[in-house]
Amino acid sequence: MALSQQEMKQIFLMIKNIDRHVTQYFEKRTGISLTRYEILYKLLEKGQLSQMKLRHELKIDQAAITRHLKILEEECYVTRNRNAQNNREVIVQITEAGKETLNNCDLDKNRYMLELFGSFTAQELKQLQALIKKFEGEAEKLKSEPERGIQDANDTNHNRTINA
Repeated sequence: MALSQQEMKQIFLMIKNIDRHVTQYFEKRTGISLTRYEILYKLLEKGQLSQMKLRHELKIDQAAITRHLKILEEECYVTRNRNAQNNREVIVQITEAGKETLNNCDLDKNRYMLELFGSFTAQELKQLQALIKKFEGEAEKLKSEPERGIQDANDTNHNRTINA
């Protein structure tokens, strides 16, 4: 059975809604946004990073990383200092308060994950993981393709069907 354009749009919107719900609930449970959690986790993992390297590793645009780091710095979770060898480079490092917050988040995150995935069987989770990996791979391919006009995309996909 082939999916209609409307059904594919519904799937797309469902993924967007899941992302929004998961992100909002994570922040409500842990007291920190998922993006800021990612930043702290990456800094804990790597020790210290330049702001540019952190931005690239997390695939965040410059304005967003600056905004998040400013908030984390105000909360004393990270420090930002100019690199002594290259004054144009900003070095970001997690603080002890940031590490403590991350540890507390991990406890809440673990409970949250159990709640979120608790009704799934191990087999269902493996299937979900495989489908998400496949979908992510397709999305990555599209990201690396040169942009095409809407008409070009419609012409290319005109005879394409997705089987359920």
